[in-house]
Amino acid sequence: MSELLPSLASLARALRGPLNFLRDDAEEIYRLVPELTELLPLPQRIHLADEGAAPMVGYPVLASPGMKALREALASYIRAEEEAQVAPLLRQAVDAPALQAAWEKYRALLARATENVTTSSYGRHFPDFFWLLHSHDVARLLKETPRRITRLNLNLGKEQGGALKYKVFYRYLDRVLSLTYDLAHRLAGDTEELEEEIFPALLSRMRDNVLVFTEDHISPDLAELSHYLQGYLRIDGADLRFRYAKLVEWMQERLVIDPGLRAAATHLLRLPPTAEARELLRHRGFVEYVAGLPGYDARTLLSPAQVQVWEALLVKLKEFELFHGIRRLVVSVQQEEGGLVLADRSLNRTWVGGPPMVEVSSATRPLDFMAPWVVDPQISRYGMIYDITDFSHIVSLLRRAGSEEQDRSFRLMFRFQRRVHRLAMSQRLKLEKYLGDGAFYSARDAYRMLIVGLQVQRFYRQALEEGFPFNRGMRIALNFAQYRLLPIHGGVVGEPERYEFFGHGVVELTRLTTGKSMRELEEFKVLLVNLGYPEASVHRFFAPLATAEHDVVDKREERRRFYAYINRNGSLINEGIVATSQLIARLAAEEPAQKLYPLRYEGRPYVAIALELPDGRCLAGLRKLGIVKLKGLEPLAVYELVDGGPFPAGLEPLPAAGDLMSTLERGYATALTEASSV
Repeated sequence: MSELLPSLASLARALRGPLNFLRDDAEEIYRLVPELTELLPLPQRIHLADEGAAPMVGYPVLASPGMKALREALASYIRAEEEAQVAPLLRQAVDAPALQAAWEKYRALLARATENVTTSSYGRHFPDFFWLLHSHDVARLLKETPRRITRLNLNLGKEQGGALKYKVFYRYLDRVLSLTYDLAHRLAGDTEELEEEIFPALLSRMRDNVLVFTEDHISPDLAELSHYLQGYLRIDGADLRFRYAKLVEWMQERLVIDPGLRAAATHLLRLPPTAEARELLRHRGFVEYVAGLPGYDARTLLSPAQVQVWEALLVKLKEFELFHGIRRLVVSVQQEEGGLVLADRSLNRTWVGGPPMVEVSSATRPLDFMAPWVVDPQISRYGMIYDITDFSHIVSLLRRAGSEEQDRSFRLMFRFQRRVHRLAMSQRLKLEKYLGDGAFYSARDAYRMLIVGLQVQRFYRQALEEGFPFNRGMRIALNFAQYRLLPIHGGVVGEPERYEFFGHGVVELTRLTTGKSMRELEEFKVLLVNLGYPEASVHRFFAPLATAEHDVVDKREERRRFYAYINRNGSLINEGIVATSQLIARLAAEEPAQKLYPLRYEGRPYVAIALELPDGRCLAGLRKLGIVKLKGLEPLAVYELVDGGPFPAGLEPLPAAGDLMSTLERGYATALTEASSV
């Protein structure tokens, strides 16, 4: 239990009320539903477009046309089922074709949603979460069933509205359970799971508490439970509610005059001395306790039988408020003008002409149960990989040294990585994966990615001054690309969702750090040998190209501490920081890149922007290196990023003659012209 309490405590803090019977306490939630964290994902932070603003907590769900169609089909079927239940009582014929057509339309959409959430779950509780949310749609319809039946026939609605409501519910539930069992049987082979593992456990749990499917609010005085008490429990609901109100009054008076009762509430129930009667009644077993106190009058207050009814009902009420509080955490968003905005803006009615749109972060990944993946696995992110040159070779050399030297080396490595990680967290970058000699980070804006890239290079320079043994260099690659997320579920209860990045974006960053081109010399050698050419002849033929520093090494470039260039063979040599054209284009649209400055760095011209680093304002120089063909990728424009040092006092920006991309292109064209004239 102890390992679950932190997760349950965070859920309890996020629950949206009103909570009239459930206490927002982790231990109470655990006693009520011990397996909750095995059934549902924990709510997540939903950032607004301005990610500096306080985030919301909840579950983002896309208000898609498919979800709207599902709700409309559900409403049509429920109304058709109500009419079918009423018709025999009015001695009318049931419109069976209309009922079947309504069910088939809803069944097709429900089957599609159920199949999506089952095949795309991968341990993310999609089936259970779908039913928790869909039960809200069912409840909002069924709570109005008695009223709609009254419209069909006034007397029937008054006399049997409550009972018919639950007949409609159980008819609906029978159909849904049959459909879900059939789908679980069919999908068991596709998902390589057992049928009982596929069937939504939460649906079974909610089936036993009809309040979850039939109500969307219950007041402290139980006013909404008239139909439940009379039509479902078959008891005198008016009498129970009247006696319960009398019990609240009696206990409130007793708390004033009875110090013993007040002390019991304060010390045994751990309530404040000012707690009122209703707060005491939220505790299971307390009504049973006070029913045995002197002065308790069972003739006017709850009778012994009603006390037992209350204790059982209280559990149902708490469970209802827990599930309803979770489903109220849904944050409905919709696609609009290329971004995501809150779909429900009804809370703010002070604006003339309607409240403004509230845009959420583009990194938000809402659920859409009518989409095959439910959560789109493809995302666009800024990525960074840093990689230490010749790390494996240096490690092998350290293994030959003494254990003390090895320990010292890896302590320095740990210190370096910890500095990088702290920096990344301060700039709101997310660590996605450690790579042994480096790491992969993702971000949501280019400017912060540049800050981290330059600062990591500075940390490496500082580490070398402290005796860092991995001193052959460091390569950094930055990009903006498409990634796919693979959900990883460790099977640990309460463990947050974890995803692994894979796909084009990771391949691109890896190629940019290694410079692996499409024309790998060794691959040509292997190909020719496999075609039958003598191995010795092949090696002799390629020997001139394999000679160190022959024709492909630019010694002028490699005199620098950090450098990046494209050699005469068209291969990328990266021992500094490189970025893709997509990242630079995105950077050009951000505010800090609107002012461009001239920079002369180690004899080369750069276009610079100002960065706000922790140790002061500095210049970040950019220049286009050219087009490179990396293995497995389309031709790619690559740019070098250099650390231009502190921002000079009085430095004037370049004359406004275009944005960052066009300025870099002009600089690249000028460099090509100068090189060809030499």
